Amino acid sequence: MAVPRSPDRWVFILLVVGLVGIGVAIALFAPAKVLGAEEPPRPVTATVVETGSCGQGMDTVEWDAGGEKKQAKLDGCGHRKGETVEIVLTGNDMVQSAASVPVGLPVGRRLTALLLCMAALAGGFYAFLFRYAPLRAPAVLPAPKQQPVS
Repeated sequence: MAVPRSPDRWVFILLVVGLVGIGVAIALFAPAKVLGAEEPPRPVTATVVETGSCGQGMDTVEWDAGGEKKQAKLDGCGHRKGETVEIVLTGNDMVQSAASVPVGLPVGRRLTALLLCMAALAGGFYAFLFRYAPLRAPAVLPAPKQQPVS
């Protein structure tokens, strides 16, 4: 004898979907530091020492790193000698302008993950409905009643 299914299974399904939704929302809006993302680089003020033409070279900048003067190539061109620019350290021999670094949280990757989770949930729910939906008989219209001839 088969055990009848209880109507409480829909409550369980809604509970799981709700908990997954809350978890994804927390992951989407949690601070990046909590999720293990590295801190964005801090801008440093530097002075242009050498200028390079935009077609052939890059500018050279100099900044103070803890009492020591350092120089590096700037990933950009067209600055005047002696101009002050905000830079971000990207490597040992290369820096880039702080204006070219994206500011804010990487919401694009989180939004992509959220949409992927929602698509997976919708697909799983559709497969569940397709597999376990009760088979219904096709609707048949009743034949019109005949009036007795008198």
